Amino acid sequence: MSNFIVRKVAVLGAGVMGAQIAAHCVNAKVPVVLFDLPAKDGPKNGIVTKAIDSRS
Repeated sequence: MSNFIVRKVAVLGAGVMGAQIAAHCVNAKVPVVLFDLPAKDGPKNGIVTKAIDSRS
């Protein structure tokens, strides 16, 4: 088995699971690109911001 090093992560969807996966990767010092459709109401990054804030 070869060693595989993750250098960058892209997460599609910033819902509950996607935001938590992105936050976990950031905590592991892996650069993350998070893609999602903008929210109809409220701030565009509201779900992501809430998920990241809840992990600290």
